Amino acid sequence: MKRRTLLSGLLASPCLVGLASAASVTTAQDLHNTLVTLPRNQLQLWVVEQIRQARLSKPQLIKALLSAGVSHIEPRPVGFKYHAVLMVDAARRLALNADGIASWIPLLWNVDYFKHSQARSRNISGWVLEESRNELPDLSPAIESFAEGMQLKSWQQVDSAITRLARSGSLNGVFEQMLPWAIRDFHSIGHKVILLSGVFRCLEYCGWRDSETILRGTAFALLADGNVAADRRDGWWTEDYQPNLVLSEALPERMFQGEASAAVTAELLTIICSGDVRQATEAGAMQLRQGAAIESVWDAVFLAAADAVMNRPTIPMLHCVTVSHGFYSLWQRTGNPELRRLIPLQAISYVARMKDERREGSWNGLDILNYRERNSADAAPDDLHQQLGSELGYDPQQARSVLQQYPLDQHWWLLKRQLNSWLLYKANKAHDFKFGAAVLETMEWLSPTWRTAYLVACSRLLMGSNMPDSVEGQKIEEWLGGVF
Repeated sequence: MKRRTLLSGLLASPCLVGLASAASVTTAQDLHNTLVTLPRNQLQLWVVEQIRQARLSKPQLIKALLSAGVSHIEPRPVGFKYHAVLMVDAARRLALNADGIASWIPLLWNVDYFKHSQARSRNISGWVLEESRNELPDLSPAIESFAEGMQLKSWQQVDSAITRLARSGSLNGVFEQMLPWAIRDFHSIGHKVILLSGVFRCLEYCGWRDSETILRGTAFALLADGNVAADRRDGWWTEDYQPNLVLSEALPERMFQGEASAAVTAELLTIICSGDVRQATEAGAMQLRQGAAIESVWDAVFLAAADAVMNRPTIPMLHCVTVSHGFYSLWQRTGNPELRRLIPLQAISYVARMKDERREGSWNGLDILNYRERNSADAAPDDLHQQLGSELGYDPQQARSVLQQYPLDQHWWLLKRQLNSWLLYKANKAHDFKFGAAVLETMEWLSPTWRTAYLVACSRLLMGSNMPDSVEGQKIEEWLGGVF
């Protein structure tokens, strides 16, 4: 039974009575256990009651969703049912961009989706993350042991090392150890990048304490290998790491200096969109060796990702946007100079590789370079919001036209809040949350000259005002109205 159908029947009654024990949770482990054990038909309303009674905060719930997800949803592959984990940070970001009761919608949606995914995983394999090990290495040897275990694909060795690091290390130290293993392959169309970015951003927000299960589950997921589609060319997801590693070694320090150039970005964008994978990555490396600023390269990556979505608006292709967002998020956080050179090349390869490997479906024949800002002096933001809300999800061409007229330089924050609100109430798939949250944040990473074109290209998969509300969007006023 589909999630929406089940909930529509379950929540037909507005009452919050008849739930399992409403006693408040007192520890992180209590909340984790409740999410795991309480039946699906009770959990969401139990969480609502905890919120109503001020017993539960957003950081507590976010960390518990991660902990329960990585330990009770098998990450083989790191996708499909595992999206209940992969979407947590997107839900967090959308929630933090909202005020009042609407900010709880994506987290309550995620609560129910976790139970749906937990049940799928249990029915498929019954997998549960095993208990942590008693015999652990000392802290210093654990760092080397973790890397060796990942190389050997030895879960026992990795688990012992990551458990020690979780108990005795630092958040940034563990992040730097995990990072190379998230970016080196494109397993399951790049979900390892999204996973590590999301986990560590959530821990930055929620705090480092009680993160052992989250880190162990993340390490287990990073060990996943192979592609999930039997009809794909074998091994394509690992082809780019070694040649990109060689290219990255010759990149100069000055790539981190200077200002972005629209001409450099347009040149690389054209190559990514029309050339082969190695040609695109080598062109990006050549630009950097010749003095281009790294932001010009990132602009080209983001625009190429959006162009892919505009021309083939499918779930596989939208990962060009979510994974390029994840790559940049990881790149922002690392202090490792080798990885700061390598990650942009991996991001170029990923977008070009997805276009090369995912050829199914028609290509719309649109060029993102044709969708730069075209402001109308008479256009008022409120009127444009109304027009845009009506067109998103129904008339892509008209939605693109409205966005070209929007004065982003003056009124981006107004539009961002409106797009965020529509996502809160309308999103009803994990990919809706992941994609929308990635687009809204990437907009602020782009050079201003490219923001209109990027948003126009991504608009095909954003939410509008005329799209139906999710069950959570319909119920939030009844659940939490008057509480805040």
